Amino acid sequence: MRTRKLVFNIHLYIGLASGLFLVLSGLSGSMIVFREEIEKLMHPELLETVARDERIPVQTVLNTVKRAYPEDRIVFIRMPRTSQETYLFKMNSAHDLFVYADPYSGEVLGAHRQEDTLIGWVALVHTELLIGERGKTALGVSALLLICMSVTGPFLWWPPNGKISRGLKIDWRSPRKKLVFDMHRAFGIYSMLFLLIIAFTGVSLVFNKTVIEITNFLTASAPRPSPPFSSSLGKTETIPPIDDLLHKADRILSGPTTWITFPQTAEAPLVIRKKMPEEFNPNGKSFIYFDQYTGEVLLVEEASSAPAGARIYNTFYPIHTGTLGGLPTRIFQVIVGFLPLLLFVTGYIMWKNRSKARAHKKTPKSNLKQHDSKVPDSGDHAAEP
Repeated sequence: MRTRKLVFNIHLYIGLASGLFLVLSGLSGSMIVFREEIEKLMHPELLETVARDERIPVQTVLNTVKRAYPEDRIVFIRMPRTSQETYLFKMNSAHDLFVYADPYSGEVLGAHRQEDTLIGWVALVHTELLIGERGKTALGVSALLLICMSVTGPFLWWPPNGKISRGLKIDWRSPRKKLVFDMHRAFGIYSMLFLLIIAFTGVSLVFNKTVIEITNFLTASAPRPSPPFSSSLGKTETIPPIDDLLHKADRILSGPTTWITFPQTAEAPLVIRKKMPEEFNPNGKSFIYFDQYTGEVLLVEEASSAPAGARIYNTFYPIHTGTLGGLPTRIFQVIVGFLPLLLFVTGYIMWKNRSKARAHKKTPKSNLKQHDSKVPDSGDHAAEP
């Protein structure tokens, strides 16, 4: 009984401490599962265009965007994945200014800050609580606490008399307190595995370096090679034409290019990211690193030939976002996102009921009798206006 009480208190106070963070993370995560579809519905003029015969060179579009936004620096380009999709230029950082351009005409279609759109704002809530790295860390710690609750929950759920079936049912006709208890217990055990997976994969995205090291240790895998440096010997003022690098990348790896990462320091490489057919990650985890001055290939990382630890880690993101199994798993991910809200509300009600019961027990009997003597009888109550 002492052990059970200790586990109960751990489960209770962890839930109260992290509950609101987990509710925010779950609800916002449910929305951004279909982020791209929602964005196209809300801003079709920015994300979609009419397909034509041939796209103009990427370098031409790149130069147009630079002229339109001379005070901002290009960090990433998301390449069109369909014939109707536009270019997305991320300026200054991954979450700052988004600029959209037509791949056929090169026209700049418009721009916005990420936090200025509903779904962009929700995505920032989900990833960093709108406060940057501190919010990201807080969410990572909350996910760790969710893992603790997912471990302690089954211990508390196990019926003392061994009748497991009673812990799997909800008596919808029972009194409110019993109904809330049944809901928390049943939904908690049914969702335990899924919440554990979501929590762990979420932790892996926040504390990625630590999780990568643990994964490599457990699989006896070599770490990923460090990003190479561009050579300062061939230093020039301009990056080689981006279309030449894209053609070179296509000859090395045949998969479609998903993102281009531009160097932000004098030593950084230019990185072209590709998605190979066998990859689960929607953006791919295959990379080609180029010297930003000479265009020389510095390193090629193909996901299929990566060490076992890296291949395992590469599955965590598609599992977390629900893209691993396509539309059915994405829909299921939306449902899972509402479970923290349900469990937090029912757990909070149970805690309040328990607190009231304890307060009632601690009240001296003399006070209760004095209180009862002040309560009017039915006749006095009926005489009130």
